[in-house]
Amino acid sequence: MEFTIDRGEFQRALQRAQGVASSKGPMPILSNVLIEAEEGGVSIFTTNLDIGLKGRYQAKVASKGKTTVLAKKLYDIVRELPDGEVVVKLDDDSRCRVICGKSKFNLATIDAADFPAFPTYDAEALAPLDGEMLSEMIRKTQFAVSQDETRMTLNGALLEVSPTKVRMVATDGHRLAFIEREGAFKVTDTEKSIIARKAIAELSKMLTEGEDETFKFHRHDNHIIFEKGSQVLAIRLIEGAYPNYDQVIPKEFTGEATLSVSDFVHGLRRVVTLADEKSHMIRFTFSEGKVELLSEGGEIGEARDEMAIEYSGQEFVVGLNAYYLLDILNIIGHENVVLKMQNQLSPVLAKSPADPGLLCIVMPMRL
Repeated sequence: MEFTIDRGEFQRALQRAQGVASSKGPMPILSNVLIEAEEGGVSIFTTNLDIGLKGRYQAKVASKGKTTVLAKKLYDIVRELPDGEVVVKLDDDSRCRVICGKSKFNLATIDAADFPAFPTYDAEALAPLDGEMLSEMIRKTQFAVSQDETRMTLNGALLEVSPTKVRMVATDGHRLAFIEREGAFKVTDTEKSIIARKAIAELSKMLTEGEDETFKFHRHDNHIIFEKGSQVLAIRLIEGAYPNYDQVIPKEFTGEATLSVSDFVHGLRRVVTLADEKSHMIRFTFSEGKVELLSEGGEIGEARDEMAIEYSGQEFVVGLNAYYLLDILNIIGHENVVLKMQNQLSPVLAKSPADPGLLCIVMPMRL
């Protein structure tokens, strides 16, 4: 195997691989990147068995072949090379040589035959999906994905694609984010996929990096495949049933408040400074024309604040986690936010006045 590739192109390829290659684990080869010189270019593949990323890059191939080398070490080397062409070749002693100008490196390899195979899929079955839309959906839901590794289904976000709409839902049991976008999507039935938190992060990077190229997807067995230009991302899905999110979204309300997002953010940040350090709870009292905010930090002290709002309904008191609210306000995308309440035991629903397809809920805390 021998090929010549632009240093910048090689660095970008290896940088993408860093987020997927496994630095720890029972299989040392998963720390490696598979490099294959083919006719017309080079393919680079990394996997941790749950996520696989494969890309094809322009290169001048002198001889075909493939090998695997440590992904991080190779990236660290290429990152420090001067601009220009890099020669990569596999010698008869199975060492990988990297040459750029007067810089020469000699890397140990592991036989490519031992590297896990990329999941098979039907490229003809790939259906187009608006990458910009999906990127927005991820940005507005991933904050609510559970960090608890023991709750597997909550450790990912649910992606639903039907012939007429796309939904993404995330929840950690204390809050929930839901977004829906309508359109015409080339699927025959509703396809539901639970995508793990780390895989969502890699998908988000894929969507925002590089050129504005056609984005496609395909659900195949226990994997979902995403393709953008010469990049292919294969994600092993989380198995199991996602919670019935529709059941926990309240439908009836006794109070409704409209608040300025900017004023609300500043008010929350002021009052949370003296909130309990574990619960971050703030006590909200909604009444006509105003909301009062109260936090109690025990011996540290307490904080009070008040904001002018539009409110309809009876006086309502509820305890909520301030940081959960701040996360929601960060993705509302409007100068105002609408909060809807039912009773002290029911979730508080937050919506954007301009986006009926976006909603979030926060579970109340015991006062």
